[in-house]
Parts: sequence; C-alpha cells; structure tokens
Amino acid sequence: MKKLKITAKLVVMFILLAVLVFTTMAVAQRLVPGGAAKAGKGQWVVLTYDFETGAITFPPATPIRGGGVSFDFYPTPDRAMLVVDDLSLIQQFRGGNLTGKTLSAKIAIEATPGASFIYWNNDGTGTLLGGWADPGGFVRFYFNKVNTAGCPEGWHPERPDCEAQYWWSNPVHVDLADLAARGGKEITLEVPLNPEFWSDRDGHAGTDVGLVSGEVPGGVSYSVWIDHPALFAQAVANVKKIGLSFGGNGWWAFGCGVEEPSTATFNLYKFMVKGN
Repeated sequence: MKKLKITAKLVVMFILLAVLVFTTMAVAQRLVPGGAAKAGKGQWVVLTYDFETGAITFPPATPIRGGGVSFDFYPTPDRAMLVVDDLSLIQQFRGGNLTGKTLSAKIAIEATPGASFIYWNNDGTGTLLGGWADPGGFVRFYFNKVNTAGCPEGWHPERPDCEAQYWWSNPVHVDLADLAARGGKEITLEVPLNPEFWSDRDGHAGTDVGLVSGEVPGGVSYSVWIDHPALFAQAVANVKKIGLSFGGNGWWAFGCGVEEPSTATFNLYKFMVKGN
C-alpha cells in the first residue's frame, strides 16, 4: 500500500479509481444544510486554502432553495471540503455516534458546457506552495472523530492511532467532470459506514490489521502493530466533522477548482445518515 506524505493541517490519501453507489436501509436522519429545526444548529462550511499565505478559512456555504447549500469553484484548486463542523452539537445524531449507519448525499454541478476541472497536486515543485494545478478532480465522503488526546498536528505515520481519526470513502467517489456533464442533474452517492468502504489519512484500509512500518522524515524508523477495524469503529462512534472532500490523484482533500473561462457551482441538495 502506497503511503503519501502530508504537511501540517493538510490531509492526504492514496487513490483507487472507481465509483460505486450502495443501496441501504430506508430509515433516515436528515442532516439539513444550514441548520433547520430537524437537525439542530449544524452549519455547513467550506474549507478553503490560501496558497499564497498558507491560511485555511471556513466560510459558510451558500443556502439554496429546498434546504441545500452550494459553493462556486474558483480558478485555483482551493475548494477542499464541504463539512458540518461539529456534528456532536446536533442532538438528533446522539453526539456523533453513527455506528451501523450509511451516508447518503444528493449532489450536482451546474457549469458552463465543457467545463474542465483542476486539483491541487504536490508531487513536485510548483507555484502553489510547492504544488501545482493538474487536470481532473473528484468528490468523496469524509468524516473525522473527536480528537484523540495526545495526537500531534500534522502527519505522523508512526502514530497510526492518530492517523485513523480521519476517514475517506474508498473507493467510492465521483469525478467532477462526469457530474458536470449531467447538466445540473443530481445523483445520489451512498456509502455504508463499514470499514471495507473507507481508508484513513495514512492510506490504510479500514480492514487492515497488522504491523505498520516505515520511516519518518529524519530517517527514524518505526514499527507499530495496529487494528484499523477497531480504530474505525471508534471513529464512527465519535464523529465530529462530516461531509464531502474534494481533490485528485493521491491528494484527496487539498482542493479542486475550475479552469477559466469556465464557471462551476457545486450543489449539495440533501445529506442524510441512514440506518435502523
């Protein structure tokens, strides 16, 4: 399994290319974008990078008719996540315990015909804080648990218990160009919160059990036994942030944009947690 490097406050993953849609149970809890009464005071925010200063901002997403939210892609690949910042504040979701649930989202892109997308790539030296924009990009589910005490900031592969606080749906994702080509028509993306459909910030599948070995910057080697299914279960039972992640190649949450002169708007019409 390929391991990818990460810098402080930026998240990375390895990638498998596929798009899957899972059917699930009928009972659903609707997480209303913008915070309707059914969902309490949850608010959708857009995580955006400033590649000139290194700053990360969390502006609120724009409400749209029907209870959804949206945001515009920029000519720079800096739109990284669309998330509810603190799910534990929403009483309906039992403090963020989503054990046995399935995530479901109705999404669409409204764009100029033939719009092309870009994603942030850091596989070499470029102009965007060491990276550059490459053609492509996709969206997938994301969540992270309440922070584990003692976990440092940044990427620490020798602490797989810390890396397994952050999870992305894998291999489930949707290419932005394919979504835009539907002319604004929505699709439903669904993924069960089962370990076989997710991988963590260090690129390990939720089903991985065994010895995790490697080397951190500076040449220090490590070898740690880890039980990822147990860590995934802990994360699902203590969800704090939840939503969608935008990226490309192995950089799953570093951001996407749209090439000029094209314009594109991402619409999240509904986000639900389904289960018994």
